[in-house]
Amino acid sequence: MSELRQDPITHDWVIINPGRASRPHDGAGAGTVNCPFCPGNEAMTPGEVDSICTPDGSWLVRAVPNRFPVLSEVAPDPSLDAPHAGLWSRRPGYGHHEVIIESRDHELEVGLMAVEQLRRVLEMYVRRARALAARDGRLRQIVLFRNHGTRAGTSIAHPHSQIVATPTVSPETRRRVMDEIAFFDENGCCGLCRELDLECASGERIVLETQAFVTLAPYASGNPYQLQIAPRRHCASFLEVEEQELDDLAGHLRRVLAALFRNLADPHYNLVVSSAPLDLVHRSASHWFIEVLPRLTTPAGFELGSRIVVNVQTPEQAAVELRAQIATPPE
Repeated sequence: MSELRQDPITHDWVIINPGRASRPHDGAGAGTVNCPFCPGNEAMTPGEVDSICTPDGSWLVRAVPNRFPVLSEVAPDPSLDAPHAGLWSRRPGYGHHEVIIESRDHELEVGLMAVEQLRRVLEMYVRRARALAARDGRLRQIVLFRNHGTRAGTSIAHPHSQIVATPTVSPETRRRVMDEIAFFDENGCCGLCRELDLECASGERIVLETQAFVTLAPYASGNPYQLQIAPRRHCASFLEVEEQELDDLAGHLRRVLAALFRNLADPHYNLVVSSAPLDLVHRSASHWFIEVLPRLTTPAGFELGSRIVVNVQTPEQAAVELRAQIATPPE
């Protein structure tokens, strides 16, 4: 049973869900016989909600409900809707959680995927995000992410992403929205647009520029080789991405992830689509982007106690290395 509980001081909501501990783990991914995401094992997943197929009907990308959802769309426990005395507030753990199976190939990493296949994956991202956003008025945020490697939290090796629709806005997103609005109020423009202009003019931390997107190693990166992939066109929400932008993004993202793959020997990483909440869209201040966070270090006592991150790699050097990888044709 999933439920949301609110911190009485910060008012941040957290999810309590003991059932997530039961989800399967295949470690490094030993074989395909028991992999629920491999072709021929479709009956091992819940019923498909969307797919992109070949003309003969074979699927290329599938979207299915998560068997062990963070939030559940089933009828919630009525007792969680009851008033609570004192400091303690909670809500039913209502929401939607889906898996996007990115390929039929059990071993295929995104950085090695054909651009045409990655374009299909991005199309499914948009289709499912729009479908969940339109489902009902109780949902406030769409979270799209992929985990690669056990240090990044993946439990099944077969390439896949996940999408979660939540009834609350996450603390990190809420703070970013407020910061974006404060920057706009002070400067009269989008903060990320200003940052992209300055970074492109300098070039020092730029990893890749294409017609519609820019990848940079952020000036105040919190992780070694952290990357930010942002559209040049000002756009508050990923749900409003245009078809030609997806065309550009497929090749762009493939080159960036391939460079990361080669430079760091297939690192574990998280990829997250950062987009405005459904009901907190400030069209002038907010600007969606993709963040890639390699998991090369582990936060220790200082970081956990102070909430100040320590990055052991400069973003400038990370950009130099990744630019070199992009410029060097793969063997």
